[in-house]
Amino acid sequence: MTRTSLELSKRIARTIREQRLFEPEDTLIVAISGGADSTALLDLLATLPGFAPRLVAAHVNHCLRGEDSNADEQFARELATRHDLPFESMRIDVKELAAQRGLNLEDAGRRARIAFFEELREKWRATAVALAHHADDQAETVLMRLMRGSGPSGLSGMQYRNDRGFIRPMLDITRAEIENYLKERGLTWREDASNSDGDFLRNRIRHELLPLLEGYNPAIRQRLGITAALLADEDVLLDQLAEKAVMRACSANDQGLACDISLLAAEPAALRRRVFRLALERLAGNLDHFTSRHIKSLELLSDSSRPNATLNLPQGITAIREYGTLLLKRASASSPCANSSNKPLHPSPPLQGAAGADPEMRIITGPGVYEIPNGGRLTISTVQAALADLSHLPADTAVFDLDQAPFPWHVRTFQPGDRIVPFGMSDSKKVKEIFIEAKIPLARRRQIPLVFSNDTLIWVCGLRTSHLSRVSSLSSNLVSAVFSQSG
Repeated sequence: MTRTSLELSKRIARTIREQRLFEPEDTLIVAISGGADSTALLDLLATLPGFAPRLVAAHVNHCLRGEDSNADEQFARELATRHDLPFESMRIDVKELAAQRGLNLEDAGRRARIAFFEELREKWRATAVALAHHADDQAETVLMRLMRGSGPSGLSGMQYRNDRGFIRPMLDITRAEIENYLKERGLTWREDASNSDGDFLRNRIRHELLPLLEGYNPAIRQRLGITAALLADEDVLLDQLAEKAVMRACSANDQGLACDISLLAAEPAALRRRVFRLALERLAGNLDHFTSRHIKSLELLSDSSRPNATLNLPQGITAIREYGTLLLKRASASSPCANSSNKPLHPSPPLQGAAGADPEMRIITGPGVYEIPNGGRLTISTVQAALADLSHLPADTAVFDLDQAPFPWHVRTFQPGDRIVPFGMSDSKKVKEIFIEAKIPLARRRQIPLVFSNDTLIWVCGLRTSHLSRVSSLSSNLVSAVFSQSG
């Protein structure tokens, strides 16, 4: 090994130690395409000073270039044999995969490779999957994301190690250094003709934009790499601050993540956006298809003057504004919002005096305990008029004059158009307006029972009783009604 190639090998070893990419005798899956970058990576890892990792060479044949693709696979196989390494390969028609899933070729190929390498990592119990991305790739990535529009996370580029355990030991090595290494080592590689295809944005950046920028700054590739590294460090810090902000403002429940809007509003705008990204990533498992436009929509939703609103997001995520709460949930999450009918959300046992009743309605024929829609319970008891104290009744209790509100009663949940004449008023009022005034979230409105005597609404449980069934000094035939949630 020449002095120059030995220096490069020592730099890679130093990067591995500083970034803690793996330990000296760990097992690694090494992704090899047959191109210059992966050929150099495999040789560097196989001859690494101070390390003796167990290497497994892995190749994906994308079946895009006919015999050329098959020749790449054969070259990769021979490369593994030359180093006396196990070889794993997979053939997949990426063009067909892209058509099936509605993806572009680049994205379809990336997903296929990730799935294959993760499968191999589990099979070989490998510490990591080593990828051959280098400093030029990093510069191209930063420029590409800058043109498409990205925040600090995107502009921090590729990392030495990601959450999947994919590592990039050559991230601070340039393509020119890699080719010099291969020539000094007498190693050959395959050239992929698609790397010159101008239809790909990355290729245009590589062959057109970067050379142009080098006219302004010959060290532009290194400068972009340094900028990405600085942003990556700051990105980690912002994520840590966002984690703490989530703990302050949000709580997990069986529906998703519920955030206090007033607490979110107290956070700096940049941190609030980061909280939204973190919440989406937790619910979806990734940030695929989420863009700055979706984060902006969440900001507008949380700042909206509307007390109730809904926003549909990618990957089946829904954001629901309910007064002071912003709920982010997956489509599969169980929620009262999903119940568009008046059917109970919880099964109820047979009811007293309700044989043959409509399952959406509960009939109350007299004193007793009744299970009612949505898993609640209504307890009806007679009250002696002389003992009735109506001045300090709790919200879940009401007293009615049966002469004004005779049995049978029936109980159901809210329907649009329901009206009541509230106690102390002479005109009727929409129940919806009562919900709004009480700041009852949309999801809860169909959980609140309404009690009717004949066709007259006499009680919106826990909120308002009717003036039409009021108790007066002349009332003598009284009952109390207590509403409680069962369980």
